[in-house]
Amino acid sequence: MTIKTIALGVLCFGAVACQAPTARLSGRWVYLSGNAPVAVGQAEGPTAGGPMRLVPGSPAAGACLAAEEYVQMFGPVCAHEPEAGPPGSDVDVRWYCHGHLAVRVRLERCPQAGRLRVAELAVATSER
Repeated sequence: MTIKTIALGVLCFGAVACQAPTARLSGRWVYLSGNAPVAVGQAEGPTAGGPMRLVPGSPAAGACLAAEEYVQMFGPVCAHEPEAGPPGSDVDVRWYCHGHLAVRVRLERCPQAGRLRVAELAVATSER
C-alpha cells in the first residue's frame, strides 16, 4: 500500500463519518400543528408533501398530558432569553434548543389538575 492509498482511504472514511445526519421526523415525538389544536405524539413518515400524521394510538390533538410526560418525550429545556412578566409567569412555557434551532412551546392548563395541552409553537432556525 502506498501513502497515497492510505491517505485517500482516510479522507473517504472521514468524509462519510463527518457528514451531518439527515433530518428525520418518522417515529420521533413531535408537536404537530395544523388546522386542529396542536397534537403531541410519534410521527408517521412524511408523504408526498402532505400533512404529517401521528402514529395511531398517539395522544389526540388537544390532548392533556402531565407535565412529566413532556419531559419524558422531549427531554430537558434549554437556557433562553428572559420572558417579560412577573416571576413564575412563564411556568407553562418550554424552550428546546439545538445549535441555531430554538423552539418555544406555550402550554395551557387543562381542567384536570396537573395536566397541560399545547397552545402555541414558535420556531426559529437561525441567529438572524
